[in-house]
Amino acid sequence: MGNENEEQDQPVTSRFQKLWLGILQFILTIGSHWLSLLGAVICTVTSVFIIIMLLLDAIGYFHNPYAGIIAFVVLPSIFAAGLVIIPVGLFLARKKRLAEGGSALGTGRFPRLDFNKTRIRHTIFVFGLVTLANILILSVVSYKGVQEMDTQQFCGQTCHTVMTPEFTAYKNSPHSRVECVECHIGPGASWFVKSKLSGSYQVYAVLFKKYPRPIPTPIENLRPSRETCEECHWPEKFIGNRIINKTKFSEDEKNTPLKTILVMKVGGGELKSGNAGGIHWWHMYSQNKINYIPADAQRQVIPWVQLTDPNGNVTTFVSTDSKVTAEQLSKTPMRLMDCIDCHNRPTH
Repeated sequence: MGNENEEQDQPVTSRFQKLWLGILQFILTIGSHWLSLLGAVICTVTSVFIIIMLLLDAIGYFHNPYAGIIAFVVLPSIFAAGLVIIPVGLFLARKKRLAEGGSALGTGRFPRLDFNKTRIRHTIFVFGLVTLANILILSVVSYKGVQEMDTQQFCGQTCHTVMTPEFTAYKNSPHSRVECVECHIGPGASWFVKSKLSGSYQVYAVLFKKYPRPIPTPIENLRPSRETCEECHWPEKFIGNRIINKTKFSEDEKNTPLKTILVMKVGGGELKSGNAGGIHWWHMYSQNKINYIPADAQRQVIPWVQLTDPNGNVTTFVSTDSKVTAEQLSKTPMRLMDCIDCHNRPTH
């Protein structure tokens, strides 16, 4: 056998033959170890299924809430695992050849890539095409996967099935056309990552029935409403008074209708506008800071409230009827007042 450095290119008559020569060399390289070959088979099979799923999604064929998870979460995970297996197999094959006194390309310890050789050029060309295809597939399914995890269907019917009553109420609420993630996660990558890390344990809890019954409220790690609710609701806008007309029916034989008319002095506005006031103004005003200490886990009993105004003046209110001692208050975490402290069921 002659040295590979002295090997001459074989005559190749067409670009088609050159391409197949590169594909053949690529296949031989991948097949040099059973582990890399297994990874290639996994990638090939899953990529076919992913393309089929993308086509079905494009024509609106998906109706099952679990189809999106299979298409954009499960299959891409298997595809990525196959990509990881391939270089492991190639490394083991190279290690074996080195132990036997040979090498992958050339005579040195590391492969020698001679682009003057047709075989090398077209192997690299095919490898580049495959890599580009892998990047394209992973990019598309990653984007679709993020989209899928942000849908109402994923949140209410796939992931958080234990929250069926809340999802039912949500579909009949004023926020039913607002995606779940708009309130529970909000914009930005940091809270998206936090939510998915938290959701990993929730998936485990649902699968193995480890979640508490009933689901405890309030949620401890919910994002502050200034970064979610106030993206739509404008705190500084003066609203004024609102008339609320509520109709209910009595439990008598005729189901007599009962009407309740309320005047809500919502108010709002900023101090500089001259019309600031109403029930919302003091704690919606962006320059005010209201902290409170609840006496119970549900935050229904609040014996201590502290207001800090724009000038730095601090006013503290302490309930004289509360049985909570000063020592107990000092050990309880203080909370910055949030929209959901009052509007604790805006959708569910």
